[in-house]
Amino acid sequence: MKKLALVLVLVFALAIPALANPFVDVPLNHWAYDAVQTLAAKGVIVGYPDGTFGGQRTMTRYEFAEALAKALAYAEQNETLAEDVEILSKLAVEFADELATLGVTVADLEATVGEHSEAVAAMQELVDKHEKFFEPITISGSVEVNYEKVVLPTVEPGVLSDTIDVTLEVEVNDTTTASVTLEADDVIVGGGANFVVDDWWLKHFGEELSLWAGEIEPATIGQGLIYDFDVNEEFYGVWAQWMWDTDEDLGTWTLFFDAADFYLLNVAFDLGDDDDIPTSITASYDQAAGGFAAGVAMSFDVSDEDDIKFGLEAGVFSDLATTSFGVAGSLSGVLGDEEDIEAALNAWYTQPGFVPTNSDFDPDELGIELEATFVVVEEDEDDDDDVLGEVIATPYVGYTMDSALTAATDTYVGLELEFPKLDSDNPDCGGCISAEYSILDGSLDLEGELLNVVLSEYDDGSDELLLNVHGEFIMDVANSYDAVANLIYNFDDDPIQLIAEARLDSDGAALYSAEAQLVYQAAENTELKVGVEMNDWEDDINDWDENNILDNKTKIYGGVEISF
Repeated sequence: MKKLALVLVLVFALAIPALANPFVDVPLNHWAYDAVQTLAAKGVIVGYPDGTFGGQRTMTRYEFAEALAKALAYAEQNETLAEDVEILSKLAVEFADELATLGVTVADLEATVGEHSEAVAAMQELVDKHEKFFEPITISGSVEVNYEKVVLPTVEPGVLSDTIDVTLEVEVNDTTTASVTLEADDVIVGGGANFVVDDWWLKHFGEELSLWAGEIEPATIGQGLIYDFDVNEEFYGVWAQWMWDTDEDLGTWTLFFDAADFYLLNVAFDLGDDDDIPTSITASYDQAAGGFAAGVAMSFDVSDEDDIKFGLEAGVFSDLATTSFGVAGSLSGVLGDEEDIEAALNAWYTQPGFVPTNSDFDPDELGIELEATFVVVEEDEDDDDDVLGEVIATPYVGYTMDSALTAATDTYVGLELEFPKLDSDNPDCGGCISAEYSILDGSLDLEGELLNVVLSEYDDGSDELLLNVHGEFIMDVANSYDAVANLIYNFDDDPIQLIAEARLDSDGAALYSAEAQLVYQAAENTELKVGVEMNDWEDDINDWDENNILDNKTKIYGGVEISF
């Protein structure tokens, strides 16, 4: 309230009749003048520095609101007579709009004049009116301006660029929302405004029908013989699901498609006397693969304790000239005296022409794989020196051959180790290591990563230094590898972060790359960055989805990003 009082004094000191807004002035004969004079006489409201209101000078509504805001704060912190509170409440009703502009909230009024007052009701009505007007539409986005200049091996002219994106999210009704993100490059430096759609979605979740258009993530069907999520993961398309009368056992119907590639319909229902056998029928028009696919999948328990399950899926694919089929099955369960081992036996068979776009299985293959998952090291919560926390191991072995059963195509063994609790105080800290060795051709694939490892902390427990590491090595006829590691240092008591990163890429334009970036959070939603990068890494710093080094140039750069 000290800042508010200072503003009040400045406004009163500088306000003169010539500057008064004729459209918002409070007339001299307005009842509020008498009310303010009454409160001023009791010291609840203080006017100009000399303690007066300038005689009969006209006051603007904003000036009234400034004085009223200060009076409300005074009344909240001091004992105030009931009649004074009543006057304040009446004034608050009159100047509700102006008080809202000054940041006075419903809670502020409740604390001063009581939750059942007319002033609180007026302010709440104003807030509700604003929320009702703006509620259907939410606008967010960012403006980013960047500068970079190549300095080695030759000096090149600097390049200034900008990117603007705006997201509009609309609440159509209680069950339907829609969003679109527009993006444009070089609007500021190029003088244009050529916005393109960068992202969009439409969602409707009704009692019987659900519809999602945009970037969708359909779940894997059965064993993944016709459709497996991991093949394409999320993609832009349409997903719809509706439930027919369950009494008639018409099931749940799910339709989804990528308009340029495939259309898929799945009908899921339960079979058996106890409806304990989940079953589904799938039909697909696979434009990308040039044919049609269909399949049936089911799963059921094979033990009384429901701890062993069997899943089976069979499918066909036809291009109208030839027809091929595939089948996949899995037997999974929980084993061990303490039921602490999850084991699965997977088997599959596909003919050469079985090529649905989203199948998780290669055509022309007979395969079998056995895997188990169990905890090899348990977390010791009482051991402060426990470094690994918990270690989960998944060993597996597999064998494949062609569908004609004439030649082996691969024999492999593998091991995955997960470290989900490297730091009990930091759930984001974790790591994994995997290795797969092909007995048939002698190739070895190693991959591992550690994320958000806290190397040091400040006294208040905040992170000072973080480590991230990721790498992959493939040993075959032509060995290849890539790796990236970075250190993130957070300055104490300053919104500054320093990231130093080193990379390797055996197949890149250069063998190694390095980058250092300083990020300064200048204000809320405003970020400044400067940095230097030697040999351009395809991804941004602290990102390794695409581990490629693109050139051997060294550049300096800087930028600002403002989000809203």
